[in-house]
Amino acid sequence: MSRYRDHKDACQVFEKIENNPEKYFLIHYSCESFRNIPDGRTPRITSIAIKSIATGQVESFSLHKTAEQKGIPFHEIAGKYDEIEKDMLREYFSFLKENKNMFYLHINMRDINYGFKAIEHRGKVLKVTIYVLPDSQKIDLADLLKRRFGDNYTGHP
Repeated sequence: MSRYRDHKDACQVFEKIENNPEKYFLIHYSCESFRNIPDGRTPRITSIAIKSIATGQVESFSLHKTAEQKGIPFHEIAGKYDEIEKDMLREYFSFLKENKNMFYLHINMRDINYGFKAIEHRGKVLKVTIYVLPDSQKIDLADLLKRRFGDNYTGHP
């Protein structure tokens, strides 16, 4: 695409978000370190936050929140990580399914290493019924900003 076309298309997406903020969420998640997993499994998802663009309200899914809701004492959490992560991901996928008509703004959550596919994979590993959000409802904010302002809009990282 031409630089002009990229800019114009990105501006149109920002305009849609501005005109219909109730249809958009921001999503971010954290996981274990990619380097410090001795048994070779994929990194455990530790938390997911989803913020409404319209209201600013945040829905939070985290291992420690889930453990607390289940009444698991802090000192027992490490021994029950799979069980806790499974329940946390059930809640997350349920949220996605309940909000299946929304659009999700994210930053570089594009692949199996870090992204929606990584979260889905952890759900499959833990035998959770997953909800796959269509790619058409995922908007990479980093890519959108690059298209809007050009390749050099900011330094990396």
